[in-house]
Amino acid sequence: MANYSIVFLDVDGTLLDSRHRVTEPTRDLLCRLNRKSIPVVLASARPPKGLAPIYGELGFQGPAICCAGALAVLPDQHILYDSGIPAQTAVRFEQAVLEGWPQVALSAYLYDAWLTPDPNHPAIRREAAITGCDPLAAPLGTGAERFGKVHKLLCIGPEKAVTDLQRRLTPQFPELSVLRSNPTYLEVVAAGVCKERAMTAVLEYYKLSAAQAVACGDGEVDAGMLRLAGLGVAMGNAAPAVQAAADFVTSTNDQDGVYVALNRLRFSPDPKP
Repeated sequence: MANYSIVFLDVDGTLLDSRHRVTEPTRDLLCRLNRKSIPVVLASARPPKGLAPIYGELGFQGPAICCAGALAVLPDQHILYDSGIPAQTAVRFEQAVLEGWPQVALSAYLYDAWLTPDPNHPAIRREAAITGCDPLAAPLGTGAERFGKVHKLLCIGPEKAVTDLQRRLTPQFPELSVLRSNPTYLEVVAAGVCKERAMTAVLEYYKLSAAQAVACGDGEVDAGMLRLAGLGVAMGNAAPAVQAAADFVTSTNDQDGVYVALNRLRFSPDPKP
């Protein structure tokens, strides 16, 4: 049986159950891995601030892949990877969404800042309750023009509207990657930005190969990460295309899927030269 030395975990729909909790068996297993010096890397569409409480619940710190792969940071906040959507492109995308899909809530992430034209939109308030992040009322261009970029645009809306938005705007914005994290969420990042690219930066930092990694996920944004890992694990609640990208399909996030997958594997730290 293979030995693995690092774990990459998507968060919502994977590590967390449908009530946004880490179950006790999963928490205990991840803590055991941490004590064995196995890095546990949360790989999420959330910003760094949205992952800190989860690491706090686990009782340890770890590297984080944030904003759907646009940002990768170490526990000391040292940045390993940083890529964003140019300001002008972000503003054009915002205008297209506001004009064509007014029922879709649009927001932007830049480091730990979360900007939205309507912080009181019900979808934004729900997302704030889930992630623990507070939205700032500001046009997306405000942050984008100051820093020259945003890390990620987030579109939340009815599944039909989100599907139509993805279908129609993807060819209009070839400089962007527009992928689902769940049926009602679109994660928009610069073309070429993806979780697996940030994952590669983390692997290089630890001097590990992709073959030594296990990755678990459930969304379109996770598929490349599952393909890159030595063992890619799709959740039982993942879409068929995501399951097809994996080496193994575990149970759902409400059935301790992460625990079921990782508990059957062998882990050991990479021997130092």
